[in-house]
Amino acid sequence: MRKGTSMSHSRADRIALRAASLGAALLALLPTAAANDLRSLSDEFECADSLVEWLRVNAVEEWNADQLEICDVDATQAGRLVMVPHTGTWFQDWRGPLAYKEVEGDFVLTTRVHVSAHDGVSIPGVAAQFSLAGLMVRAPRDITPATWTPGGENFVFLSLGYGNAQPATHQFEVKTTVDSNSTLILSTAPGPTAMLQMARIGPHVITLRREPGQPWQVHGRYFRPDLPERVQIGFVSYTDWAKTSVFSPFVHNSNTLDDPLPPDVVDPAPGVPFRPDLIASFDFARFFRPELPPRLTGANLNDPGEVSDEALLAFLGQAANRPAFALSPLLDPCLSVTGKTPLFPPGPTLPPGFPFGR
Repeated sequence: MRKGTSMSHSRADRIALRAASLGAALLALLPTAAANDLRSLSDEFECADSLVEWLRVNAVEEWNADQLEICDVDATQAGRLVMVPHTGTWFQDWRGPLAYKEVEGDFVLTTRVHVSAHDGVSIPGVAAQFSLAGLMVRAPRDITPATWTPGGENFVFLSLGYGNAQPATHQFEVKTTVDSNSTLILSTAPGPTAMLQMARIGPHVITLRREPGQPWQVHGRYFRPDLPERVQIGFVSYTDWAKTSVFSPFVHNSNTLDDPLPPDVVDPAPGVPFRPDLIASFDFARFFRPELPPRLTGANLNDPGEVSDEALLAFLGQAANRPAFALSPLLDPCLSVTGKTPLFPPGPTLPPGFPFGR
């Protein structure tokens, strides 16, 4: 697989840009900037050290399988989180890669995702189907491989890539899974790049998207009162359903599926080749604590007849896409990562439209 190498700006260039814009930033940091107690979870992916702040589900649940060939920040591609999955998926009891943070209560997470095949330009995974990447909210599981039982997966995700369209084209996939029963919807996407957003407001999960040059749109609404107060929210990637599906969920979850397989793993269909073919990159992870307009208190956010898309977009979409920059990382974002001393005390969240917001 050929790694992406789009180094549009070096880290030194980005620091210089911040230094040149410091005066503008000081003016932007007015007392009217909205408070956001989730800001510390945000990541503009401009410091490689920030990778350690993201939990990996395979490590937390003690699975003996790293299902990502590559997972790095500001390395394979400058200023991005890059995930390159081995053969694997998220469907029913099959549990794929997830890099996440834990959040309590209501939240919004916004990102921009880019997807390609291993050649860096083609539609991903056309030969093997279902190669996509995006955002997921998931109920944590207090399990290890020794205590795992089927029927325990609960999540919602929105992703971009390729599903099964003929002729091949980019697609969005949205999937809701309750007790490992998955329901998915595929729809056409205009290309390999889109902004994605996921919001949890009470029992409601709202997925949104923004295609290049277009306004934000509500993609889907899900009533998920089963999700606990504290959830996992982060990035998923998966590829090569044709090969994944020949393995049982437990074998898939417990092993890195790649050729050659571990000695104790038997391939049920050796005639089906391994064809993982996805490079996924994310520009940022912007967390925001939404404020429900008073007139929507108690409303059924899942009912478009009661709450229109326009009413949701008044406080979600661009209104909730808040860049993470504050005074501390303006000159060098790595100064505020992993315990390093910041240049300045943390300031309020920058308002929407700040020039560093991508």
